[in-house]
Amino acid sequence: MVDPKIAVSLKRADELLKELREEYDNCLSTRKVSDRAEQLTHEVLERLRSVLDRLARKYWDTHVAPTLSDDDKERALVYFPVTSAQNDFDSVLGRWRWKSVRAHHELVYQWLLAKQPFQCADNAWLSTLNELAAHGKHIDLAPQKTVEEVRQATVQNQHGARVSYGPGVKFGPGVVLAGAQVDPKTQRIVPTAGVTETIEVWVSFVIDKYGINALAFCSGSVDKTKAIAEEMSARFGL
Repeated sequence: MVDPKIAVSLKRADELLKELREEYDNCLSTRKVSDRAEQLTHEVLERLRSVLDRLARKYWDTHVAPTLSDDDKERALVYFPVTSAQNDFDSVLGRWRWKSVRAHHELVYQWLLAKQPFQCADNAWLSTLNELAAHGKHIDLAPQKTVEEVRQATVQNQHGARVSYGPGVKFGPGVVLAGAQVDPKTQRIVPTAGVTETIEVWVSFVIDKYGINALAFCSGSVDKTKAIAEEMSARFGL
């Protein structure tokens, strides 16, 4: 069973994720990325990073701290390691100040090592989570676009004439856009030389520079962090 305080933090991550889903839906309907959507994205990931650190601290408080000197306990910096190389991993754990008792904690050392991104490609999400949580509130979301259905149409010709319209606009007979006739039955332009039509729909948001679906990543990270919390708590009596 997960420590009650950590369980509360995981529950809060679920609540934030629910708010995030609702905000994303609002953004998709208004075709505008809100500041709140970006803020909630960061809050979900920051909460999960905090859960991981609290798990590490819980292990340290329960199994390491009682065997350390007062000086080592005072100097210790305890974080859940998320690293890209063995040396970095050992460095993070070295800050636990457990050198004198390290040999007694081989099981947790190996368990944490197996979770590292440099050990397995399936752990790469932890690197992304770690980086985004450290970015403060500067997570930029960009729309992911597709052409599956009409939500926003743009018609333009080679001379620079350009017309954009949304799904609520209906054209009758005889309408011409940028030199092309509009078929009132389909609401699409009749193929015309020199005139192009682009149909755009926002289906989700991606995290800029990472190219990942924001909601899917946040949702998956919540599930995976819960799994880590449950496994670590069960294995090491937290």
